[in-house]
Amino acid sequence: MSANVQDVLPLSPAQEGLLFHTLRDTTGPDPYLVQARFRIDPGTDPGRIRAAVTELLRRHPNLRACFRHERLDRPVQIVPRAVKVPWREADLTGLGPDETAVRMRRLRETDAARRFDPARPPLVRATLARHDTGAELLLSFHHILLDGWSMPILEADLAALVAGRPLPPAAPYRDYLAWLARQDREKAETAWAQALEGLEPAPPLAPPAGADDGSCDRAAVRLPAGLTTALGRRAAEAGVTLNTLVQAAWALVLARTTGGRDVVFGAVVSGRPHDLPGVEGMVGMFVNTLPVRVRLRAGETTAELLGRLQDEQSRLVAHQHARLADVQRAAGAGELFDSVLAFENFPQRGEDDAGPDETALLEVTDATHYPVTLAISAGERLWLSVGCRRGLSASAVAGRMAHALGRLAEGLDGPAEDVDVLPPAEHLGLIGLAAGPARPEARPATVTARFAAQAARTPGAPAVESDGTTLTYAELDAASDALAARLVGAGAAPGDTVALLAARSPAVVVAQLAVLKAGACWLPLDPAQPAGRLARLAREAGVRLALTGTGAEPPGGVRSVSIDEPGPPPASPLPRPHPGSPACVLHTSGSTGEPKGVVVPHRAVVELAADARFQGGGHRRVLAHAPYTFDSATYEVWVPLLNGGTVVIAPPGPVTPDVLRRVIPERGVTALFLTPELLRTVAEIAPDAAAGLTEIWAGGDVLDPGTVTRLRAHCPGTTVVNGYGPTEATVFATAHTADGGPDAIPIGRPLDNTRAYVLDGLLRPVPEGTTGELYLAGTGLAHGYLARPAQTAERFVADPYGPPGSRMYRTGDLARW
Repeated sequence: MSANVQDVLPLSPAQEGLLFHTLRDTTGPDPYLVQARFRIDPGTDPGRIRAAVTELLRRHPNLRACFRHERLDRPVQIVPRAVKVPWREADLTGLGPDETAVRMRRLRETDAARRFDPARPPLVRATLARHDTGAELLLSFHHILLDGWSMPILEADLAALVAGRPLPPAAPYRDYLAWLARQDREKAETAWAQALEGLEPAPPLAPPAGADDGSCDRAAVRLPAGLTTALGRRAAEAGVTLNTLVQAAWALVLARTTGGRDVVFGAVVSGRPHDLPGVEGMVGMFVNTLPVRVRLRAGETTAELLGRLQDEQSRLVAHQHARLADVQRAAGAGELFDSVLAFENFPQRGEDDAGPDETALLEVTDATHYPVTLAISAGERLWLSVGCRRGLSASAVAGRMAHALGRLAEGLDGPAEDVDVLPPAEHLGLIGLAAGPARPEARPATVTARFAAQAARTPGAPAVESDGTTLTYAELDAASDALAARLVGAGAAPGDTVALLAARSPAVVVAQLAVLKAGACWLPLDPAQPAGRLARLAREAGVRLALTGTGAEPPGGVRSVSIDEPGPPPASPLPRPHPGSPACVLHTSGSTGEPKGVVVPHRAVVELAADARFQGGGHRRVLAHAPYTFDSATYEVWVPLLNGGTVVIAPPGPVTPDVLRRVIPERGVTALFLTPELLRTVAEIAPDAAAGLTEIWAGGDVLDPGTVTRLRAHCPGTTVVNGYGPTEATVFATAHTADGGPDAIPIGRPLDNTRAYVLDGLLRPVPEGTTGELYLAGTGLAHGYLARPAQTAERFVADPYGPPGSRMYRTGDLARW
């Protein structure tokens, strides 16, 4: 051993963890740098203060340690016989109070930016700053040297040394390390393996570490004395410690924030064994961070949860010396948690407890690498201190924790899972976040009346175009009137469902409008489908009439009306549907694979067309190419027609990139809808085909960012919009304009008069960034499923956040804000 080396010691479990993270994270501010601010009598000689700091490190040798790991099986801490503490002084006298505060803050920030090298002792430095109102000593050290319990001991020692008072010998930290070596490591691993058996990884609280810029957001809340008293009373009623109650509160916050029911967080334990003589006066790193697992059980009261949690933790007390790495290995897992809770009940001396001329600890500032760290200090008023990294909001976390504690103080008899930890303001904010732009509902609110108003405004404008054929608004109005009269004459009545079987053509648009004018709704059927399936769908809808095109046969037992035969104008007024009247029945298999007929009302179609995103001319000429049995055909026909635009019918056959390259410029198409897969093919084969388009809407699957990047490179004037919406919400419920960047493309914000809630299993809004189930509400919602009342009741449920009587659709999709 070198003459300058006093001791070579092993590391405690916490020290091993801190050294690992320090060596792994070598960029940016040191997450384990601790700054302790002490008030100093300004009349004290600086040399005396400096000597006291030097003596502090002589008194506690482990504060002189450095740490080595290279070419060693396990790292060690080397204690030199003597070190020179880096020392600097700052004279801030003569400055005003505001400037003094700014300079002091800058001094601390500059100091915090200087990392310690664990291999170069000492891992301590000191700065003495004098100003007009006094003096402060800033002691900075690496957290690997000592824990929070050590700070009051350090404060008392420093005060005595500065004042020249004698101190008794200090118990050495090496005694604790020797105690650790005597513990049964294998027994501890077995206990932890049993405690964590069956644990599944919960969703993380924060984005990946790559999103960490090194900054730490901080917030603090001091609970009222009355609330603190109430919490102590509730804990006593349940027969548990206040620490257990605090742990349960954080578990409920975690469950709500992550959506998990089996959550794990790290808890800081004191690590000071009661059977070690002198441990209460030792300075060093004793604390350990170990997992706390909390499983929520259906129907379990909060009091029952508290009792179970304390029992489970009590069985692990004898094994709190275990290394976290050993616990993780025993659990068969990697990182077990990304939040840490420290319940601090160690003795503290307040600033006011010291004499006016005595050295006193003012503040301790530290951080960790964990995304969320909570420190709860016991006292007359509980003190919550929160630190967050990776873009998480400390004030939001503190608010949820404080609210959770407040709810527990109200009582413990109700189900634990029903405890709502979100503060009212955050709850209201999430409800507001779910709402798209509000505007008055479009008037008139039926497809027929709105089309009639448009035809009256622009009778000579082109409404439908196909190869060699153009129907003006007046011509479309007249043709659909005549066909509607034929339908009524054939027996169609308001509320009926009329099947539609035809090839893509202008006649299909005439037929859809005619069915609506007859007061009925249309049921699009694909003539290529098996006759048995068509007959089954027709029977389910109660179809008696079918509009058929050339070569199409109606389902068995259904009377056919040709869409191609001309007819006279109506001899009497046609029926007038109301906004809630069904406009169409569109079949979707959804998640079950079984076709379900979605009943879409007039109001929903009108509201889709009236959305602000479809105004302004970008959708004045829309290409109609989707099978009319798909809900995207609703966009292709009614968005242009109800806004004075033109439906451009695509030529027969599949729409390929080559077809688009020809049709878009020839027909002056300004907008179209493509599936992400077809859009990807266009981007790869013929990206220039979209050059004349104002907008492309994509939906029905995940939109690849690379597709958008390639399209924008070739067609910078074309906007790509990622639209999301099940048939039950009438084509589109949310939309996002893709910017062409490499990140995943979100589904965006709700459309006008649409609400998109992200809720948990109890229909409560989940916090931003948390995954929940997506529910849709608003004026675009369908009535439900045709002839399936049970499924309608299951998926279309009451909207607890909307107007009285409103409903929302349970999509089954997972989403997050």
